[in-house]
Amino acid sequence: MSERKFSMIDGGGLMRAIILAAGFGTRLYPLTKYLPKALLPLGNKTMLDYLIEPLEKLPMVKEITIMTNSRFYLDFYTWRKNSKYTKPIYIEEDGVNIPEKRCGAIKDLQLAIESREKADEDYLILCSDNFFDFPLSHFLLPVLSHPHYGFVGLYDVKDTLEATKYGVVQINHEHRIIDFEEKPTSPKSTLVSVGVYYLPGALKHRLDEYLAQGRPADKIGDFIGSLSRDEHVYGVEFEGAWFDIGSIVSYEKARKYLNAPAD
Repeated sequence: MSERKFSMIDGGGLMRAIILAAGFGTRLYPLTKYLPKALLPLGNKTMLDYLIEPLEKLPMVKEITIMTNSRFYLDFYTWRKNSKYTKPIYIEEDGVNIPEKRCGAIKDLQLAIESREKADEDYLILCSDNFFDFPLSHFLLPVLSHPHYGFVGLYDVKDTLEATKYGVVQINHEHRIIDFEEKPTSPKSTLVSVGVYYLPGALKHRLDEYLAQGRPADKIGDFIGSLSRDEHVYGVEFEGAWFDIGSIVSYEKARKYLNAPAD
């Protein structure tokens, strides 16, 4: 094991968590008309708290960047000011205040990285409209063994019709991603991306190249699909509960799950 891997395990390396929260949540209107989706309540916390709390426990994550838009910047700033988290949390905004001019998740990721970019830094990327109870430490186990590869969190929805709503992934026997397609009409598998990614800093140039080519910047899965054709990108399957909170129906399902009595 290299010196750098030992450094990551004992907490001496550089990994930055980036939470993408620059969407306007229009499919959740009126709930998100004046409140960002990530700050909607789930149980006695916000959706964002369910992402930050496990990050607090990961020694390899040194700081957290939340990328939002201009409309909701103050909401996140106020949330951070009132929070009790110990790791540095930086709120960045992309300069957009109306949905029609949104940058797209891929461009927002680039902006988030470049807002505080450091040498020899890797990135744990989380989409803010997710709820899951799979330990992030388990996702990072293969990352620590292979820090120069990309990784994607996956979930088996076990239904091809359900899979058409998400980014669908095919993997080989080594769990390497061999195909990634956003919302296909005829899915090749029922494994879907859960909006959790690891991008080594050494591959950041692939992100820059992708955007410089004028390719679609809206869905991060389009970039991951491109990356998997040029580089080693592997899937890590999540188990337990997962909710992609993109509608009022899915939001209510997540609330019901969290409010259900324990067995």
